[in-house]
Amino acid sequence: MQLRQHAYLARELQDACGGPDACLNILEVSPFPIGRTHLYDTRDPSTPRTMPIGAVEVLEGVCQKKIYTSVLCARQAAPSDAQCAVSEACELTETVATVQRLVREAAKDDDISENEKRDIEPHIIAIERLCLGLRAAMEAGAAT
Repeated sequence: MQLRQHAYLARELQDACGGPDACLNILEVSPFPIGRTHLYDTRDPSTPRTMPIGAVEVLEGVCQKKIYTSVLCARQAAPSDAQCAVSEACELTETVATVQRLVREAAKDDDISENEKRDIEPHIIAIERLCLGLRAAMEAGAAT
């Protein structure tokens, strides 16, 4: 399975559990805690990180859906490049909305401080990576 497909499955599983922040809370009290950066990296097809199987099992137990393991066990087909592209476009839109919110909040006083810029910058970097990933997913889908 490609990293893009792993990221798709991580997003699906995390979203089925209430989103990444809910997953952090769930996993924090489990035998398989994951840091915020690691968890968000699993959603990003441009990083080599995938969901640890222990965390997958815990989250699948919470949402009562075998989203990830059904694909790993070949009971279900891996997501197509088109499905990955749609998922990545949604992730991109959500990240852009986060940047929009942060910039609006920072600009309320007609000035964006250095601290506010530092808070916003990682999200802008994520947008750039997601755009590249989306383009690659669409290209891969067009090549098949």
